[in-house]
Formats: sequence, C-alpha cells, structure tokens
Amino acid sequence: MDFIWKLFNGLSKKETVTFKEKKTIAGKRFLLTADASVLPYKTFVNLDFSFRERVLEPQRSVIDTNFPVIFTSYIYHLSKEEIFAEKIRALLKRAKGRDLYDLWYLTTQGAFLKKELIKEKLKYYHLENIGKDDMLKKVKSFSKKDFILDLRPLVPIDERDKLESFFDYIQDYLEKRLKF
Repeated sequence: MDFIWKLFNGLSKKETVTFKEKKTIAGKRFLLTADASVLPYKTFVNLDFSFRERVLEPQRSVIDTNFPVIFTSYIYHLSKEEIFAEKIRALLKRAKGRDLYDLWYLTTQGAFLKKELIKEKLKYYHLENIGKDDMLKKVKSFSKKDFILDLRPLVPIDERDKLESFFDYIQDYLEKRLKF
C-alpha cells in the first residue's frame, strides 16, 4: 500500500488533485478529486485496486486523452477478455444489471469469450463446472425491474426511459454471444 500512497502524494504535489480512501469489501478504493483548476469543472474518479488474484492476461496501454495528463508511464490493466471473464463470474455470483450491461458493452468493444480464461476465473469461487446453459439461464433469470433500478443512476437522464426495451435487447444479444 505504501507504493500507492507514494504515487498519490507525488501527483498531489504536481497537480491540484486529492485522494481519499473509501471503504470497500475487498481490495482498495480511492476517490480522486481534481479541482476546477485542472479541468474546466471539478471531477471525481473512483480508483479500484484488487489484490485477490493474479492477472492472467496483463496488458499495457498508452493514455490517449484530451485531458492534461502529464506523465510518460503506461497504464497496466487486464485484457478485454479477462475483464469479460470476470464479468461472467460476477454475473453468476450476484444479480446486478450492470453486469449484463458490461458484458454487452465489452462485446461491442471487441471483447470475446475465451473458454479457458473463464474456467480459470470461475475456479476462484469453485464454479469451474458451470457451462453455457448455466450462464444463459442466469441471463434470462434477471428481473427487468431490478435491471432498470440498478442502471438508472448510471445512465443519462434522457436515456432512462429506454432501459426497459434495452433490457430485452441485451438479453437477446447476450444469448447469441455467450457461446462456448
């Protein structure tokens, strides 16, 4: 944890940003607040760190943004397929509409299902014997009402009235895409 605070302290000396640790069930979460002097408006970003598992497909990317980011390091992250596998696991472990949405979004961004990666991620919760039928059953078991309630605060106000039909679309879309 010292390396995270060292990084945060260094950034805070160079930019008008602050970091506040937030309570979480697992891992670490910090709220980054960038004052209006950095961007045209006060900005908040949640930074989540998990130390439970090793990364199976590490990736690194160059930051491509219009915001004034000044450093020359890479951003290290999971591959789209590993995030997809973790979302499959989340879908099976909890009932959150955002997991359906995230799976849909990841597929629209080019993520695809890697059977062995999903099986490896499912081992963490001893779910490695779950197959396609179990996943599809879980997708179809979601309540439309719960999907809407979960996503309402996360989508723009003018999009909220479309969530009901979007739910039907996502279920059909994922049924076609979740293939082993």
